[in-house]
Amino acid sequence: MNKHRTIHELLIVGLIAWAMAGCASQGTAKKLTSADAALLPGTWSGRVNPPGGTGMVPATLTIRPDGTYSTNAGAFSTSGKAEIRDGYVQFFSTSGSGPTGAGDRNGTAVLMDRDTSWGLEGSGHASTGGPFNFSFSKQK
Repeated sequence: MNKHRTIHELLIVGLIAWAMAGCASQGTAKKLTSADAALLPGTWSGRVNPPGGTGMVPATLTIRPDGTYSTNAGAFSTSGKAEIRDGYVQFFSTSGSGPTGAGDRNGTAVLMDRDTSWGLEGSGHASTGGPFNFSFSKQK
């Protein structure tokens, strides 16, 4: 099994466990299908605990209708493609910058239904900085 697939599988297992343990108070997880793609575009605000970071920093995630995205979180930025896979939102970076370098940053998120808003709760891994996690929301 290749390293990328192993990391990806570990992230999904960790994300599911984290969502089941701590996110119940933050809404209900929604298992996504390709028909749900229209829920993602827009500007999401939230917080990111960046790779090698010591705490959460304010962040903005913009997802465009074509699935491309950009994220700005303090000194970190990344852009790439967001896709719905296996019921989750998968983020695949194409470029990035920050104190830990410009390596790949890929992540997985659960879409949370929070009554009046949507939430994206997730985690990922940066090739040059290690693990990170994030929490974003936007109004319905």
